[in-house]
Amino acid sequence: MHDHSRLLSRRSAALLMVGGLAGVALGGPALAVTPKDAAHAAKPSLIAGWATSLEQRALEIQNAPKAQATRIGYGAVVKKGDGGMIESVAPAVDLPPADVQQAQAPTLPGLAPVEPAPPVVITARSPLADRVGKVARRLIELGYLPADKWTDSFNDDVETAVRAFQLAEGLQPDGKVGEVTRQAMDRTPAQTVALLRRAAAAMRAQQASIPETTILVNLPGQSVTLIERGRPSFTMRAVVGRPSRKTPLLQDKVTSVTINPTWTVPPTVLSEDKLPALRKKGTTGIKNAAVYLDGTEVVNTQSVNWWGVDPGRVRIVQKPGDDNALGRFRLDLTNGDGIFLHGTNDPRLFSRDLRAASSGCVRLEDARMMAETLLGAAKMTPASIGQQLDTGETKTIRLPNAIPVRFVYWNASVDTAGVVRVHPDIYEDPPTLSTPAGQSGAGSPAMSANPPGSTAPTPVSTPRPLSKPAPLPVPAAHAPTPLSSASVPAPAKPLPASTGM
Repeated sequence: MHDHSRLLSRRSAALLMVGGLAGVALGGPALAVTPKDAAHAAKPSLIAGWATSLEQRALEIQNAPKAQATRIGYGAVVKKGDGGMIESVAPAVDLPPADVQQAQAPTLPGLAPVEPAPPVVITARSPLADRVGKVARRLIELGYLPADKWTDSFNDDVETAVRAFQLAEGLQPDGKVGEVTRQAMDRTPAQTVALLRRAAAAMRAQQASIPETTILVNLPGQSVTLIERGRPSFTMRAVVGRPSRKTPLLQDKVTSVTINPTWTVPPTVLSEDKLPALRKKGTTGIKNAAVYLDGTEVVNTQSVNWWGVDPGRVRIVQKPGDDNALGRFRLDLTNGDGIFLHGTNDPRLFSRDLRAASSGCVRLEDARMMAETLLGAAKMTPASIGQQLDTGETKTIRLPNAIPVRFVYWNASVDTAGVVRVHPDIYEDPPTLSTPAGQSGAGSPAMSANPPGSTAPTPVSTPRPLSKPAPLPVPAAHAPTPLSSASVPAPAKPLPASTGM
């Protein structure tokens, strides 16, 4: 009897153990952590992983053997055909006929007519030969050109080597040594290490404020990356603010997407660009735009004396269409600086390596792809988006969940293939991160890119500014007499708020 009871107890215990194990297996994460889940939990965040990759690359460069580095230096763009020896032809001298010569020199009878001098070909070394020679030497040092291929003439071999270097650096492979390519060639290992570590420190300082789903705008990289659930979905080129109108570092969010947007000229562009154009030429230079003075549309802009008009009384609105400065899509943010993400009517800028050319807003290389991705959450398909585009009418679709946007200033990044890319400064005085969401760094406490207690990175040389400065407004002292009250239209209904570009 006791043996039978013990057998039942053992069977019951075995059944309970098997049931418990089955419960763990079927219960999933609520009851137990699978090896896959444990590995996922141990994996560092995307931003932390990027920072680690940058630190590892910096260590590799720092520990590499020292090598000779030829500096090309600031100067002219060089391309195929430049350098080497050039020929200059001095044309023949035109002389009058022999009888005319005799008539002009009567005191010298019998003198033979002067024969015209033949063309003279002068061969000289090109002023760009030294620069091309430095480019070839630097390419040899970097391993892109064989040592026996050195030349001071920009030939096919040099062009091929330049293209290979540009591809490795993530630049446009146009085969020309412009300022951006020249800076990449001239960058010393110490400067590269400093840029990498500055970016790694900034990433670590900001990773806690970057959600797993984010639109990441990197200003020095002039790129926009959509991160979904901690993984990068895609990266596209972007145009950011030029040095005179920097894009601020915002912590913001996309609340809606506008298809076929209008563009209301923002105050800075209005006062510094468009109002001076109205004063000088009587037109704004903007296609398909309406000009409002005190709320009333001005039919004939050349009939108004704009010199006496204050910028606060003027509003310029460009209608939707292919000419619209915002393109066909605008991602609406919440900041008070008039900064948005949008398309463009001039895609040529995306083929450049230096794309700091906007008035502060961020232009997207493929705004439609970004819009279609975000609008999927609003149950809009690419087909329905296309139908709305065809109507030409403005429509704003609110997103069910706002998408965070983070503007960062990282001098290096890791591309989708895992390759580390270095980005030199585009601003002489880089903006600082603003901690309050939706506010620019200019009006809020700044946060250093280096984490507390860290050592500041080695200073990095600042590139020469490459953009033209913003045009100055016309001095008030040159303005003629103000408008008479008869020429000022009566106030009318208010217009939509200004939007940036």
